[in-house]
Amino acid sequence: MAIDFEGRVAIVTGAGRGMGRDIALSLARRNARVVINDYGGGVSTLKAGGIDVAQAVVDEIAAFGGQAIADASDVGADGSAAAIVDTALAAFGRVDILVNNAGGNRGDTIDALDDAQVMGLLRTNFIGGYMLLRRCWPHMRDQGFGRIVNIMSSAMLGRSGTAAYAAAKMGLLGVTNVAAIEGEPYDIRVNGVLPVGNTRLVGGLTEQALIDWMANFPPHLVGEAVAYFCSAECRETGEFYSVGAGRVARNAIFNATGFHDAALTAESLAAHIDTARDMTGSTLMRHSADENASFFGVAPWPLP
Repeated sequence: MAIDFEGRVAIVTGAGRGMGRDIALSLARRNARVVINDYGGGVSTLKAGGIDVAQAVVDEIAAFGGQAIADASDVGADGSAAAIVDTALAAFGRVDILVNNAGGNRGDTIDALDDAQVMGLLRTNFIGGYMLLRRCWPHMRDQGFGRIVNIMSSAMLGRSGTAAYAAAKMGLLGVTNVAAIEGEPYDIRVNGVLPVGNTRLVGGLTEQALIDWMANFPPHLVGEAVAYFCSAECRETGEFYSVGAGRVARNAIFNATGFHDAALTAESLAAHIDTARDMTGSTLMRHSADENASFFGVAPWPLP
């Protein structure tokens, strides 16, 4: 089965370098017309740039006969979401695919960053992507097709020095889940990818063993996986996948059976905390309704 994006238009943010570039190339090689968004700055999200970085990828795509246009909007800035979508509509007349890839991190402990630095990370890694999703949404809904891939990070599971970045990526998890529910009637599929790729974001590594290990993670393999999640062949939605070194594996949230005491006290919980923590027989939580249903065994729903 050959995946083909003929007639489809994709927006890929942060597409000037690294995984974003490889995602854009994977789509363009399969005939997607692509908006290459990259503000051309540094990985800290603070250094200003220009359109040259995005244009270089456009030129690369044109060299093999593909179609793309450059956009240097900073996804975290006010008005950028509308500007990026307007670029797609003006150049190609539609929007079918959104890959929220733009992001960056300033590694430091929870209280080390000032307020402006924290908000900058939240805007680039979460708010900008959310706003762009909202701007694409009516076009996808009205045409009865859309594919959205939110690029996330294992940092959201907990990694020292990444609090603001992790919070932003976890915010994308919530948006992905809700958008998947609301988009399903319109064939809008929304998924998240937690990638590992040997890009400039890990360029500061100094330990040789880690440098050698990262050589197993060429970013073009992430681009190939994301291309699948952008395709009409993808029927999955509201799911999250670890991707790297050619491995693709679903991540999910589960709810334990738990401990129940109708007269719960702090002391009774202290005595049974191991039961509350035991994940044996745990249940997949796809939606908020699944979490609510986990209480039905101890608090039955009053209606038949």
